[in-house]
Amino acid sequence: MNDQYLKSMINLIPDAAILVNRDQNIVAANLKAAGIFQTRVEELLNAPLDILIPESSVDVHRNHADAFLNQQQTRPMGAGLRLNGRRSDGSEVPIDIMLNRIRYESVDYGIAIIRDDSEKTEIEVMKEKLQAANTRLSRAQEVGGMAWWESDLRSGQMLWSAMMPRILGLQQNEQPSFSAIRKICLPEDRNQLDAIHGFSGTVSGKTVRYRIQKPDGEVRWIEETCHQERDDLLMGVLRDITEQKNLEEKLRRESVTDELTGLFNRKQFNRDLKSAYSTFVRSGINSAILTYDFDHFKNINDVYGHAMGDEVLSQAASLVKDQLRPSDHAYRLGGEEFAILLGDTSLVNARNFAERIRKTIQKARFRVGDVRACATISIGIAQFRPSDSCFEDALKRTDEALYQSKTIGRDMVSIIE
Repeated sequence: MNDQYLKSMINLIPDAAILVNRDQNIVAANLKAAGIFQTRVEELLNAPLDILIPESSVDVHRNHADAFLNQQQTRPMGAGLRLNGRRSDGSEVPIDIMLNRIRYESVDYGIAIIRDDSEKTEIEVMKEKLQAANTRLSRAQEVGGMAWWESDLRSGQMLWSAMMPRILGLQQNEQPSFSAIRKICLPEDRNQLDAIHGFSGTVSGKTVRYRIQKPDGEVRWIEETCHQERDDLLMGVLRDITEQKNLEEKLRRESVTDELTGLFNRKQFNRDLKSAYSTFVRSGINSAILTYDFDHFKNINDVYGHAMGDEVLSQAASLVKDQLRPSDHAYRLGGEEFAILLGDTSLVNARNFAERIRKTIQKARFRVGDVRACATISIGIAQFRPSDSCFEDALKRTDEALYQSKTIGRDMVSIIE
């Protein structure tokens, strides 16, 4: 692995990164690292690591660095340790560093992934946690958790690191090839994969995400970045980002889900209702909108307590969910007010559905300990009209229908066509 190759690998790392040898001289650095220390990459290359350390800490840091390069140890980012770095003008900047060792051609190097720790906001903290979790899970032996590949465009030969088969779930003796990766890529994601593999020039620096399926059936998310080093050399770095994607999806679900009932919240209802209205305008496919709330719900709280009130809302939500098709969605709009969106449904079918859930809740017996309670709901139904100017017009009619049910006598279904 020559200096040019080391520089190429460092440039593929999305965070600020430097590489040092046993003499504690900087062998390679990327632009982000130069930016943190307010200098140029050229000023860092072959310079002693001491130029990045405050003078008061040089001796201590030199001893720590020497020990690190001679012992098998790592310090993950986010472990609670913070250091100060020195910029080119002598000022100090708080930094968070992840250290790792790589060994190639009998030579040991230390690699440092660096983050500026001086201007964190709440959002940046969340992003750092997501990336730190992902880095810990997918750190590879060569460059902080990432596997790499290299393809000679003229000969067609391909090399990859030992981590590639492990991340992709392939046999260690698998012949390196793009086709081996494409074979395990989910068919619906292969366009993403094809956009980065086998094409030179225009893909340099491009990052894509796709899913693979391992031999045991497990589906994993992969993030891959491609870089063209020379006319005849294409390089790529990939990592498993499944845990990051799962966490992102969990946060997304929590942002649109009601905690008590598990139903979607008003934010998601407005989004879905707007989408359903757009579908109606484009294709004429109509949806049925149902809104309902519990009759005399205050009496339940007053007589049986708020624990019973919560149980009624939660159990009733489960009863409603059991009646839904995959294309239907239920929402808690607030308090005891709820909504249901039935896709591609006539008013007749919507009424039948509404009567079914009304009777189901009417017959249910809600229980907290030895105490049991009954509840009923009133429901209003409406659909979109060609004359509607926005989705709120249909929602207004639904609310009017609900009010009609309440006024006439409760525990009933009303429709405004």
